[in-house]
Amino acid sequence: MKVLDSPIANQVEATYCLEVGDFHFFKNLVVAEFKQGAYVSFEDYKEAYELCLDIFNNTPFGFISNRVNSYSINLVDAQEHRKKLKLLHAYAIVTYSHNSKRMLIVEDHYFNLKRKRFNAFIDAFNWVNKKVVLATQSVKENH
Repeated sequence: MKVLDSPIANQVEATYCLEVGDFHFFKNLVVAEFKQGAYVSFEDYKEAYELCLDIFNNTPFGFISNRVNSYSINLVDAQEHRKKLKLLHAYAIVTYSHNSKRMLIVEDHYFNLKRKRFNAFIDAFNWVNKKVVLATQSVKENH
């Protein structure tokens, strides 16, 4: 299910249509819906990364890869993603096909990042949002 077709579409604060896909920003998280057939490298993701920095402004946030389309990732760049996203506190992936689930097994060998897979977008949203709210509370308590 695409974000804009979901029951929480009214909670989207901003949507950016970039070359690699659409990025939907909520209060605490961003949902990426990469374009069909896209090849995503860190360089391609740079514009979205800069948007995250601007929008979340040094606060914890979450990321959901809503895999409504088939695309590929430059796995060599996976470590670069993690180094740059220090405030990323929850990463979820929503898969809709058997092939997408199988690709995650391969990707997990390259991503040094705990990710959780979901079959339903709303479940991923609720999990990521909860994790980010807890991380934000922890940051506030330590300051």
